[in-house]
This record gives sequence, C-alpha cells and structure tokens, in this order.
Amino acid sequence: MMTAAVALTSIPYPVILFLTIWSCVITRAVADRAMHNMQQSMKHVATRSGRTWHREACFCLHKNPSILNKRILNFKSFASTAENNNDTNTQQTKTFYQRINQPRHILAPMVAQSDLPFRLMCEQLYNVDLSYTQMIHAHNFAERGGDTFRRNHLDVYDESLVRNVLLGSADSNALIFTQSQRNALEGLSESDIEASRQRIISALQTKNNSLETTFEVKPCVVQIAAHDPDMAAKAAEIILERSNGQCLAIDLNLGCPQAIARKGRYGSFLHDETPQAAYDVLTKLRNTLPKEVGVTAKIRLPPTQADAQEGKLGHEFRFDNPVTIEERVRRLIDSGVDLITIHGRTRFENKVTVGPVNWDGVRLAAATAREYSGDVNFPIFANGGIEYFSDVQKCFDETLCSGVMSSESLLENPGIFDEQNIVSGRDTLERQLQYADTYLDYCTIFPPLPGSLGIKGGSYNVAKSHLFKILHRYLEEQPDLRTWLGNQECCTILQARALMCDLRSRYSALDEEQLKMKTSWKDDNSWYRRHRQSNASAAENTEPVSLEERKKLAKLRIQALREQRLSRA
Repeated sequence: MMTAAVALTSIPYPVILFLTIWSCVITRAVADRAMHNMQQSMKHVATRSGRTWHREACFCLHKNPSILNKRILNFKSFASTAENNNDTNTQQTKTFYQRINQPRHILAPMVAQSDLPFRLMCEQLYNVDLSYTQMIHAHNFAERGGDTFRRNHLDVYDESLVRNVLLGSADSNALIFTQSQRNALEGLSESDIEASRQRIISALQTKNNSLETTFEVKPCVVQIAAHDPDMAAKAAEIILERSNGQCLAIDLNLGCPQAIARKGRYGSFLHDETPQAAYDVLTKLRNTLPKEVGVTAKIRLPPTQADAQEGKLGHEFRFDNPVTIEERVRRLIDSGVDLITIHGRTRFENKVTVGPVNWDGVRLAAATAREYSGDVNFPIFANGGIEYFSDVQKCFDETLCSGVMSSESLLENPGIFDEQNIVSGRDTLERQLQYADTYLDYCTIFPPLPGSLGIKGGSYNVAKSHLFKILHRYLEEQPDLRTWLGNQECCTILQARALMCDLRSRYSALDEEQLKMKTSWKDDNSWYRRHRQSNASAAENTEPVSLEERKKLAKLRIQALREQRLSRA
C-alpha cells in the first residue's frame, strides 16, 4: 500500500489530471453507447401500450445514470435472450390488424343472416377475408341457465371439426345441436346430403383451379350487444371458451339503428345517448380479455347540426350535446379498441330514410384514428354505400380505409367482392340461382342455428330469409312463389329445392330480349334498392309535420282499419 501511494504521489499532477479526465470520457462514452443500445432495444419491443413506459424509463436513466451499472451487466444476457426468442418477439410486436392477416373484404354482422353456412360460402368461394357473426345479446348469453341461448346463437366451432364435417370424414350430425336443424333437413336422403357435399367440393376445386380440395375455415369476429361492463366481460369470456380459438376479437355493437336497440340499450342509441356507458364496456373488455384477442367497435357517424338543419334528425330530436366524429374516435381509442368499423350514416338514416353514404366522414375518422393513436396504419373498416364490385375500390380510394365491410348488398350478391363479367339478363339470372343453390348446399351440410327465429322452424327460417334476398328481383315477378316461400308449410330445404326448380323452369324458355324486358333486369328492383323508391317518394313531400298532426293521422288510420274490419264482419 505504501509503495503504491509513493508511486502515485511521484506521478506529476498534470498526468494525473489527464488520466482522470480521459477515464471520465471513456466511462461516459461507454455509458452513452449502452444507453443508446438499450433505447433501441426498448423501441424494438415496445408496443403502443408501452410507449409511455419507454419514455419514462429513458427519462429515469438520464436523471440517474448510476442505475446503468446493473443494466449494463445484464445487457448481454438480455440481448442473447431477445435473439433466441426473435420469432416470438416479432409476433408480439405485430399489431392486431397484422395478426389477423390484414383483411380487406369483410362480411358484416347481421342478425340471423351472418350464419355459419353463409359465412363459409362467402369466405371459401367469394373472396371474403373476414366474417363477423350475428349479434349476440351479452345478458342473455351470460345469464345463469343460458345454455339453450348459447347453443342456439353461437356458431363458432373447432376448425378441424368444421373441415372434417365438410369433407365427410366426421359424423354429419356433429354440428347439429337442435331439433330445429333436424327439422330443416327433413326429407333429405343420405344421397341428397352427399350430393350437396360433392357440389361444394367441386366448386372449391374450380375456385382453386386444382383437383385437390384445399380450403380455409377462417376464424371470425363475434359481435355482442351490451351496456353493462361486467355482463359484457362475462359473455366474452364464455364466447372465447366455447369458440375453440376461432374467435379473433369481440366486437361491440354501437351501430344498430333499429328501435329495439333503444329498448335494449345497445347499438347507436347507446353511443348517441349514453356514450360513457359504451366506453366503459370497451375498457372492461380490453382489461379482461387476453391481449391476443382484439376488442373492436362498429359505430355510425354522430348526428350533426347540419343534419338537424336539413331535417334529417326528426322533429323530436334535441341537439343538446353535439359530438364530432373526431371526438368519438379518440374516446374509442382511449378505451383500448384495436379496430373501428364506421358506417358512413347516422342512426337516423335507416330504411326509408336512408340517404347517400358519407365517405368523407369515414375518411376523417380514419385520419383522426391514425394521428391520435400514433399508428399510421390503425385499421378502419368502412361500411355502407357498396352496391357493385366497382364501389369497393371507390370506397378504398375515397375513405383510405383498411377494409370494406358489406351487409345488405352482400346478402343479395354474395360475390360482391369478386369481379364478375355480368353482361346479360341470362348471366344475372344464372348467377342468382347459383348463389341460392350453393347456399342451400352449405345449409344441407351445416344447417343454420335457429337463433331468435323459432325453436321449431328457426333453422329453415334463416335459410329462407337468405333466399328472399338472393332471389328478390325474381320473386317479385312470381308472387305465387314468393307467397309459398313465406308460407309456414314451406319449412324444409327439400321444399326450397322444389321451389328453385319451379322458378328456374319459368325463365328457362325466355331469350335474352325477353329477359331484359322483365323488371328483374332493372337494378331499381334489386333487394339493395328496395327502399330507394319509397325514399324518393318521401323526399318529394318535404313539408314538416308536427307531432300533433302525426297523432291525428295515426288516429285516422286506426279508425279506417276499424271500419274495414266492421265491413268484413
């Protein structure tokens, strides 16, 4: 010790000062380099939810550099672990939209219409990338003794089971759970069922241009209706448990404009009238569900002052708390949603009051979401205004959305996302008949769950509702067939097949000129445009009617109905 001390004191002071300064420089350089490497690593693994933590960690390191010592000692171990788990980290750093393969063509959630056979047909044959299930009432689904409701409504099953049933390598009854489904199949023989299976397989081979039968059973998004956060979370957990990994996300219905949604406190009424309740539900879902499961919302544009001035909001609507679409989107993102679907209309634009879709509003929502979230690719689906295949690309161009969702047009034309060369009346007729035939084939293998359409005939009623939409323009020309399809005695797939044969025979002898003379050739007679004529007629009478005047008119209508009943008696 003495020798070292003497040696140290013998070194000239300028040399000691130089060595001290140089040591500090080297130490600081090493520390700065270590901090830079750590920051880069943190940035690499940080997700949107971790950005705040990253900033606070860096600030802490700058304020207290001494904690670098422990970090530097562990840095090599950290880097080695990160390298070994590179694939896992890459998957974890993907956004929700990337994890679900960035779908562009989406089948909308539709009550008693987004059924398994329809979803499978659209996905496997007609270029749909992602499907939503029908809306499920969270309270009914989650309440004690709700097994019957669950069995009748949730049709999300194990992927391998669905595949094997379709290929015939599993019991054909494996996905038949209700008497209603068995009723729909009544009268069909084993050879009938096998013929349907072979037609589907042949269609898949043609679609894939291969003799091999390759197809996907894609995971889906399950939509729920809820206003109670705890009930929503409970329902979502049961859905995940029962869906065998085939549920990509839980979607909250904040877009339904039907009057029943107001009574049930869900849909666009919940979002317009008690928005905080909607955000509380979404926050609860995000905090409860696993991170790999998405939380999404389907909304409408909020009503504006301009809408009120144009008389679009009705005479009883009070514009007390106006909100903008920007505010609405920011609140949704704060609630933790991974994706937003926006219908470019307000809840007042529905059925006979439907107007042109507001794609500018959707584009503004997309820009707001991407700026506010910090994710330039934050996914926005646009819904509304899609009638033809050409409208799909137009929607992408005008809204800058990530995906286009179709509902009503897809019900009539399941191939809306597939470019088609339809130039003749015969082409249109054969296309619609083919859709109906193929859908009935899928229903034969996977009879729809009855949902809310009846314990006895609900399964067939789902299929029948699809036929009404697919064949709408032709059934309007054949009122006897339309009446028979709606008759309660027409209650099986076999009877629907017979009706299809009759319908086909009535048009088989017509040439192209005769087909184009029919009203079915005109687009104005399509299912999608069924409300447009009455909407145009209503638009001609723009004179406002007061509440008292409407009450008087209602009383007169009731009186007229009473007089009609008396005259019949």
